[in-house]
Amino acid sequence: MNSQASFLSADKTLRLSVVLVYLAACILPFVYALERLQYVTGWSVFTALSEFSSQSGAMKSLKFTMLESVASALLTVLIGLPIAWCLSKYSWRRVRILRALLAVPFVTPAIVASMGFLSLIREDGVLAKMGIDLRLETGLVGKFAQLSGWEHPGHFLALILAHAWFNLSLMIRFVEPTLSTLDPRWEEQLSLLPGGKSRFSRMKHLWIPVIGPAVMCAAALSFLFSFTSFALVKWLTPNNDTLESVMANAGSSAGIVGYRIDSSEVVYSVAIVQFLILLMTLWLASTLQKRYTKRLSQLSETNVRNHHGRPTLAAKIVLLVGIVFTILPFVSIVVSSFRMREYSNGISKYEWTLAGWKNAWNGDLSTMPVSEAMSHSLIYALCTLVIALPIGWILASTIFRLEKSGWSKTSKALDVASMLPLAVSAIMIGLGVLLGGLRWYPQMFNWFFLPVFPHVLLTVPFVVRVMLPAYFSLDTSFQEQCRVLHLSPLQTWFHSTLMFLRGPAVVAGSLTLAFSIGEFGASWLLVRSGSWDTLSVVVDQLMGRPKFDPVVYPTAMAAASILMILTFVLFLAVERFRESTDRSGF
Repeated sequence: MNSQASFLSADKTLRLSVVLVYLAACILPFVYALERLQYVTGWSVFTALSEFSSQSGAMKSLKFTMLESVASALLTVLIGLPIAWCLSKYSWRRVRILRALLAVPFVTPAIVASMGFLSLIREDGVLAKMGIDLRLETGLVGKFAQLSGWEHPGHFLALILAHAWFNLSLMIRFVEPTLSTLDPRWEEQLSLLPGGKSRFSRMKHLWIPVIGPAVMCAAALSFLFSFTSFALVKWLTPNNDTLESVMANAGSSAGIVGYRIDSSEVVYSVAIVQFLILLMTLWLASTLQKRYTKRLSQLSETNVRNHHGRPTLAAKIVLLVGIVFTILPFVSIVVSSFRMREYSNGISKYEWTLAGWKNAWNGDLSTMPVSEAMSHSLIYALCTLVIALPIGWILASTIFRLEKSGWSKTSKALDVASMLPLAVSAIMIGLGVLLGGLRWYPQMFNWFFLPVFPHVLLTVPFVVRVMLPAYFSLDTSFQEQCRVLHLSPLQTWFHSTLMFLRGPAVVAGSLTLAFSIGEFGASWLLVRSGSWDTLSVVVDQLMGRPKFDPVVYPTAMAAASILMILTFVLFLAVERFRESTDRSGF
């Protein structure tokens, strides 16, 4: 009895310690950064908020950020919903492979997605050859720009297409499990009633109530990820700024007393506005996801698919378009890494070569070799995994226990708090580490493992989002059986919890590794003050070099291909252990 009481006491202490340490790690960098900016500018938080509209380019950036985020979320729904519908309604061969292919973009590093779409929209890319020049905006796009007076519509379209591509798997993950397990007799019975005669009435009375929360949750998260997008905005819309890119560009000169006070004022105002908008979005997403996860499966997926039978021609076309849309940027990256433009007698031509791969692997005087950058990325990813997975697991378990113990408001508060790093954004976390570190311990910038800190903060929310639905799906009868057998608390936890959470834990761990390897925003900001080039940063550096050297472009694409292969391997591990009933959305 004493051992059980000691175990429970230690368990409670551990949970409380993890929650407090995590919240402190989330809040302190942001608070330190704001305190530093407040000291430099002499503004309070309310002054910074009121002065936002007077900052140079701030309102323009806010309008563009809201426009591209809303447009990206809507386009994600328009593209993703038909694909999710067709994927869930019929008996497809190798459905797990199809589902995995459509989910690949979400774990793709943002810098890889940027390179993929850049290779598609460049002047000799696939779209330009079809007469759709989104990069230089000639032809049809140029005529549309002249008639409408809209500056750079091609860049905007490329950005929202890239965001829709990146967030496509959110719609698949949220909507498809619900539809693929819904009892088909519901629709059949409804069609016999006066309120279900037409498609519109069936949509109103059945489909919107059933999949509405899932669609809205996916749309809210799509808005959030588009709002904080940095790499895609940096490369696809170079003439426009979002709030995130404004902070990134001004961040290098912010927080320094007596130097470029205007930069500190811009970062201060923009950070407050962005934080408030993202916090409201996270609250909405968390509320919608809780409503979504409470919807239980009605039948087994196999029975539902067999009931609907083989896919129709229209369903095959929709899914084929979705698969092509998914894999095209990847194929374009790999092909571009082997093609190099050569000029001879004023005429340009392309030749197939391995020069880009050799140059990427060996590096040169101005760029770190990909082999060294990859070792940095892997070391940071493993360190992130060792720290983020236990923290996220304990947080998810604590949220679950609070909910089951009747502390629903506290559970809800901790659930939202666990997603705080997403509200702060990668750039703001990097700024927090940068500005807070300068004030607290300047020598920390000589520490090799510094990037692990922002990586942990950015990956813990994903661990929580994967593990939390898994906890809610646990069968409590196993715990009762363990108690009947008089097993110790540790044995009870092992047999009734751990054995059923191995799959979700592998999923969470693999996603943690993938997101850490592909993280760009915080690493890009911190690397200016240190020498911790990761693979994502090296790709960005290569692509930013002048293109008079013909080997630069294939070198950047080769580096992006290596990063892409790394994340693909991790994603295959995710799909190997993911349960078919997984409703986490990630």
